[in-house]
Amino acid sequence: MLENYEIRDKMDAIGINAFGDANQLQMMKVDVPTINDDQILIKVRSTGINPIDWKTREGLRQKRYDFNFPIILGQEMAGVIVQVGKNVKDFKPNDQVLGYGVPSEMGTYAQYYAMDAKYAAKFGNQISFAEASGIAMTGTTAYEALFTYGKLLKGQTVLILAGSGGVGSLAIQLAKNAGAKVITTTGTSNIDYVKSIGADEVVDYKNDNLVDKVQNVDLVFDTLGGQNQVDAFKAVKSGGTIVSIVEQTDQAVSLSKLYNITFHKIVNRPDHDTIIKLAQLISADKLHVRIADDLPFTLDNAKKLQNHSQTGHTDGKLVMTLQY
Repeated sequence: MLENYEIRDKMDAIGINAFGDANQLQMMKVDVPTINDDQILIKVRSTGINPIDWKTREGLRQKRYDFNFPIILGQEMAGVIVQVGKNVKDFKPNDQVLGYGVPSEMGTYAQYYAMDAKYAAKFGNQISFAEASGIAMTGTTAYEALFTYGKLLKGQTVLILAGSGGVGSLAIQLAKNAGAKVITTTGTSNIDYVKSIGADEVVDYKNDNLVDKVQNVDLVFDTLGGQNQVDAFKAVKSGGTIVSIVEQTDQAVSLSKLYNITFHKIVNRPDHDTIIKLAQLISADKLHVRIADDLPFTLDNAKKLQNHSQTGHTDGKLVMTLQY
């Protein structure tokens, strides 16, 4: 059933006027964004909460992006299209889409979001907006780490650090779908969960020593950094690869040479083909998003979820759902 959406002049959004901790977050009234000929305007139903959001809030990205205040946070969402640019051929109003936007001052913590159509994809009606909002950025991160940089092939073995997290849980499923053997680390309470989504072997980080348990894997996907990243060099076979999405340790260069390991520290970006593939997989019930917390779109909840994300201990995806 088609719905008629009234596009307002102003919208509610959550953002910052200064860098700092979660107390800098504010609920704002801002102009609804206008779209160019290659964009779509989306009425946001759910927005993903990611580490990149609080890193932007703290000012950790200001050397790369010269944003002006106010900055509306967020780069991942799901919603319903209310307007399309004249060059957009693949979408129409009322299509439900998920998307991963480029860094911008006008992010997805808002009632409306304007994005390049090439970074959006339709998804099936059987998928909730909360699930769909947690796939584009997180899934692209996992996919690029495993296949674009990690070159993971059928029959190879991959070690995924923190397999119960938002990125790690998708990485397990993507690797298993590709025919790889999957080893992952997690806490005791999540062992059954990571096995249920495809992990062949599990290292309980609370009780097991990674270096003793794992050797000679083809690829390590590092989502943790620190000592875990250092230990990963002893788990990879000579000629293997480590792909990290967190900060590179001081030892990474020397250890790469010592153990003959290719090390990639990657910065994720939206990719049209990957987003389409992820939407197809989730719509075909071949990829599932584990929701750790889904809270209403309020200032207090934005603070709560960002603080939760910042602990580094999240079992699944954090999202906020907008009520209309």
